[in-house]
Amino acid sequence: MFKNLVILFAIVTSLVSCTKTQQKSACGTQVCTAIFAIIGIQYTDNAGKPTAVDTFKVFNVTSNKRLYPGIANINTVQGYYVVASDGNKMEYSSEGDVIKVSATDPVTKQTKDVNFKISGGCNCHVAKISGQDTVKFD
Repeated sequence: MFKNLVILFAIVTSLVSCTKTQQKSACGTQVCTAIFAIIGIQYTDNAGKPTAVDTFKVFNVTSNKRLYPGIANINTVQGYYVVASDGNKMEYSSEGDVIKVSATDPVTKQTKDVNFKISGGCNCHVAKISGQDTVKFD
C-alpha cells in the first residue's frame, strides 16, 4: 500500500510541475509557457573567435523605429548580443517584422548589417522567423 502511495505521489508531482500560465491582455486570453524567450546574435572576428562590437543597433524596418532590446544585468558570452526578447515583444507584430541589426568591429572598423524577421505582439513569445545566428567580420 505504501509503495502505491509513493508511486501515485510521484505521478501527481510530475504532472503538477509542468504548468502553464494564462495570459490575459488586449490580445485575448491564451495559454503560454512561463519561459522567457531571447533571440540573439553572435559576432566573431576573422579567425572565428567571439568579439565585442561597437555601435550595436537594432532597427525595426517595418515600423521605422529604433529598438533597445538589451536586458539589464545579464551576463552573456563575449560577442553575443540580444536582438529581441519577451521583454520587448510588443514592439514586434504578431506576423513578424523585418529587423535590421548593425554592428561595427572595434579593430577593423568594418560595419556589418544583417536582417531578421521576428514576430512578437500577441504571440506568447518572440520568435525568429529568419536571420543569422552568427556574423563573422572579415
